[in-house]
Amino acid sequence: MQALLGCVNIRAGETFRVTVMASLLFLLIAANNLIKILRDSIFLGHHPVSELPYLYILVAIVAGGIIATYTKYTANLSLTRLILATDAIILSNIVFFWFLLTYFDTAWSHYAFYIWSAIASVIAVAQLWTLANQIFTVEEASRSLGFLAAGGTVGGVAAAFGVKWSLHLSVGSNHLLWCVAGLYLAALALVFWAAPRLKGERYEKTLDRLDNPQENNATSIGELLNGSRYLKTIAVLILVSVIVSTLIDFQFKASAKEIYPSREALAGFFSSYYGWLSVATLFAQVLLTGRTLNKFGLNSSLYLTPVALLTGALALVIQPTLLTAALTRMADATLRNSIHRSSIEMIYMPLPGNVKKTIKTFLDVVVERFGDAAAGFVILFFSLSLVKRYVTYVHFVCVALILVWITLIRFIRIGDSETLVDGFVQRSSE
Repeated sequence: MQALLGCVNIRAGETFRVTVMASLLFLLIAANNLIKILRDSIFLGHHPVSELPYLYILVAIVAGGIIATYTKYTANLSLTRLILATDAIILSNIVFFWFLLTYFDTAWSHYAFYIWSAIASVIAVAQLWTLANQIFTVEEASRSLGFLAAGGTVGGVAAAFGVKWSLHLSVGSNHLLWCVAGLYLAALALVFWAAPRLKGERYEKTLDRLDNPQENNATSIGELLNGSRYLKTIAVLILVSVIVSTLIDFQFKASAKEIYPSREALAGFFSSYYGWLSVATLFAQVLLTGRTLNKFGLNSSLYLTPVALLTGALALVIQPTLLTAALTRMADATLRNSIHRSSIEMIYMPLPGNVKKTIKTFLDVVVERFGDAAAGFVILFFSLSLVKRYVTYVHFVCVALILVWITLIRFIRIGDSETLVDGFVQRSSE
């Protein structure tokens, strides 16, 4: 392990933190991939693809209510304790859904499982990235984020191909939820074990401040966004990028449903897709992320994902096949989980800890789910008015939004965050 860390320029004082975070991401991304395979195969195996837009909208509505409660009651909690509590709640939810899907398997249970999975796993992963933001400096993060993300991707590879193997052994898909539970249980145990050691290292003051409710009174999300052009620009950029991603995801799933109508066939297809997607993402994280950020800088690197997706979206307009949709979706997910993810995480770096804890979960869950809902309304609009050719018009909307995304990047400047930090410092001293 030490030799591997040396190859990716991780220094001795960072070894414990990097190893713990990479291991946690391995466990949670593996669980996340398992859940995605199960939810997509279960839902599309029982419901037509035309119901997906309604699902996107429902996810956004439920996510808004959950995050409103989450933000209100967790602002003053220790981040490590919050991660432990979240993992414990998710574990109990997994047991509930296993019982529901195994013994009832009703239409509403498919909706409930999809909605839950779209929110729970995102919150858990967002909390880990927030913790990474707290225990690494900007300089350390520029060297270690790619390795951390790669740890998660290896988990995704193992989970996806593990599902493929289990299907050959005729293991029921519902029973794979116990594998998800085991992964979350391992993550909970690792956080519980590692937290005291992290506090014993040179980031003790940072973690102690997170554990101190009196120093962690986060400003409301509305005040944060209204008082900062920088944060508003990030929010809009994330919103537009998620709408694009969801439209591409819909086109991909519509094509897959047409070719693979049954639940078992869909599970096999999605396990292969998510497995090879994780391999491609690992390649991008290990070989491209660090080099791209170091060579081109943060702002230039932010352009890579939308430019690649613009190429894919134009290809879908010309040749709307499953192969084209799968490659475009794979490019989106690969770059989003490597270069784009690392770039976005570095954008948050200069922000104070309590601000990141408040705003990041909101942006990662509520804004992203609102983007899903907006994409759902776009799909519904065209499907209800242009039933036969609506997917073609979705392609054109996707192209237009990618151009907006590229334009928004011009307004993201890390220097703006320094002014934002100064404003928070001045406000806290008044």
